[in-house]
Parts: sequence; structure tokens; C-alpha cells
Amino acid sequence: MDTTDRRILRVLQQDARITMTALAEQISMSVPATAERVHRLEEQQIIRGYHADISAVAAGYEIEAVVLATAHAGAEQSLYQMIENRPEVVAAWDLAGRTGLMLRVICKDMASFEALVESFQQVAATETYFCLHQRKNVQFPMEDG
Repeated sequence: MDTTDRRILRVLQQDARITMTALAEQISMSVPATAERVHRLEEQQIIRGYHADISAVAAGYEIEAVVLATAHAGAEQSLYQMIENRPEVVAAWDLAGRTGLMLRVICKDMASFEALVESFQQVAATETYFCLHQRKNVQFPMEDG
């Protein structure tokens, strides 16, 4: 991946719906050369898809939280299955350290959040951090060089 590829990725992170013509203008390349580079980045799975940035609050979801979860002894598979089956869990990461998993959850209201956490507590110890305001949301740091 060279500097031009990084410039393409930086622009697409800001506006995935940009036309090839406008993208080509921004990176000072021809449209066919730009389209070929984008296609190559897609084939290499560097670009894995194009997504809408949806406001949870505007869509009626009031609660966003990070839940740290550590499975009870022997309950790891049950916890993993629960994560897969609960649509409120929008992201999950395995962690190194004392805590096993970090979950990003989005719920309509406090009642639905409490129900979610109660279900997790059957198979894991949990610790919750409520998100007050998102300061930054970038998919990938695009540096030159």
C-alpha cells in the first residue's frame, strides 16, 4: 500500500459515496487509474465494504455502553453464543488481561439494557461503562508514509 492508496482510503473514510470522478480529482489521478486502485484495494480486502453511519440516538436507541464481561468457569461457549444471538451487541472484542471480552451494546432504553445485562450475568461477571458522548470515530488511522 503506497501513499496514493492511503489518500484514497482517507477520502473514502470521509465519504464512501463519492463518485470515482470526484475521488480521482481529489487524488489527482485519472478516473480509470483511480477505479483500478479502488478495485485492487477491494480485492485485497483492505476495503471490506461500504456502510451507512447511523445515529443510534436519532434511530431511537438511547443507551450506548461498553460492557466488560468475564465468563464464569465453563460458561465461555454460552457467553459467545449469547453475544452472537443478541442484536443489541454491535461489536465484541476478545481481550488480553483479566477481562475476557469487551462488548459495545446499543439499547432502546434503560429497561432493555437492564434485561440484557441480567441475561449476561447468568454466564459472566460484567462491568458497565455508559457512553456519554463520542469524541472520535475513525475506522482506521490513515497516515502518510
